[in-house]
Amino acid sequence: MKSAPGFLKNLLILTVLVAILGALLFMTLLKEYYLDVFPFLLAFFALVTLVFHMIIERSFRKNPEKFSYVFMGLSAGKLVAILVMIVIYLIIRRETVIPFLVGTFLLYLVFTLFEVKTLLRLVQGKK
Repeated sequence: MKSAPGFLKNLLILTVLVAILGALLFMTLLKEYYLDVFPFLLAFFALVTLVFHMIIERSFRKNPEKFSYVFMGLSAGKLVAILVMIVIYLIIRRETVIPFLVGTFLLYLVFTLFEVKTLLRLVQGKK
């Protein structure tokens, strides 16, 4: 997997940029909505993205014809994992569930866009 170090570097850069942006927003404009779980959310999405990418890339290189099935299955699994996390948070910390949902949704969008962009390069054969 030649692209793994490049992917890992880009994922780390994205995660650091989102952490900095999140810190700036939570220290200024969104001070009253600060989530003490934000660093854990960020780490969760980075880890899920890394694992998802490693599995999907290995699968694509092994059998490109099954890429669609693997991608859809992993996407469904990722959504279930996120929903389980949301339900657990809802049970534990009901009072801050709206900022948590908004933050989770935004992180999901950012990391999914990154993931799709990277996977498109992989499928199209670009490095």
